[in-house]
Amino acid sequence: MPLATATAKNTLANAYANAAKFAALYSTVPGATPGTEVATPRVPITWSNAVGGTVTATVTFSVDAGITIRGAGVHTADTAGYLDGWTVAEQGFSSAGKYTLTLTYTAA
Repeated sequence: MPLATATAKNTLANAYANAAKFAALYSTVPGATPGTEVATPRVPITWSNAVGGTVTATVTFSVDAGITIRGAGVHTADTAGYLDGWTVAEQGFSSAGKYTLTLTYTAA
């Protein structure tokens, strides 16, 4: 059953944002279980307020040399609480750099 009202969609999107407090990067692709998290601290997420059932955020990680990013995910805490993960475009770092991740969640 699809959601019929903007209020319901926004409520669910905001609930997801309230749960997904930290973003992480992975050297493998996470799925039902987390992948291999890279040695980069998780970054707190500041989500937008839901509009049309969608919340968005952008986070930037500092990545050490020698790391290849293949996946990303969200967590409830800075050391635990895996919620969800997905594939990202693979990016290797031959020298230290920044990785920017744009997050979008839409309640349908």
